[in-house]
Amino acid sequence: MSGTNTKKTIYSFIGLPASGKGTQAKLLAEKLGVAKPIGIGDLVREVIDTDSTDPFVVEIKERYNAGTPQPDSVAIDLLEKKLNAVNSDIILDNFPFTTGQAKFLEDYVASHEEMFNNPVIIYIKVDPDTAIRRTTLRKVCSECGQIFAATDDMICEKCGGSLIVRSDDNVETVRTRIEHYLPKINEVIDYLKNSDWKVAEINGETTPAEVSKEIANEL
Repeated sequence: MSGTNTKKTIYSFIGLPASGKGTQAKLLAEKLGVAKPIGIGDLVREVIDTDSTDPFVVEIKERYNAGTPQPDSVAIDLLEKKLNAVNSDIILDNFPFTTGQAKFLEDYVASHEEMFNNPVIIYIKVDPDTAIRRTTLRKVCSECGQIFAATDDMICEKCGGSLIVRSDDNVETVRTRIEHYLPKINEVIDYLKNSDWKVAEINGETTPAEVSKEIANEL
């Protein structure tokens, strides 16, 4: 990890839906004592959680509801605003998602080389069937955003908020997302393996504790 190095490090978690990347990103943030992970999905949900009739917002919402990834221009615009406001190590959830986004991150780090070490990419690998099963069984807290695996509970044990099933966590939408996601993830990994960045491939089929231990060993 960064240690005494005064430069910041970007830790980027990528993987299929419900691979555990969000959970592991939060655990690493707590371990490093830094701001909560920057999730592209969360940034998108912040934008669409309004009654705005702005065509830009409407298009983002339509893509989100259909399970279609946002174009690079949207993801990069939302992320860059966050990157410019963070003064510690940065943890990204589900970025870079395309080679275009990877190239943006390369250029961003290169143009701020006095501030950043090379990013660390953490790819949590799960089988598509695992991703579908986990996604359709999980719930999320409407208040704090905490994600819970298969549970019958309706109240968040962390903050007391209501647990809900996200509108996009259904089999058809998840299958569509995976069809879009997997080829892009593979392209990003292949692209970054030819860079100087560390790319750690983690077995996400095990327990969260075992995944955390493997990540710690890699870092």
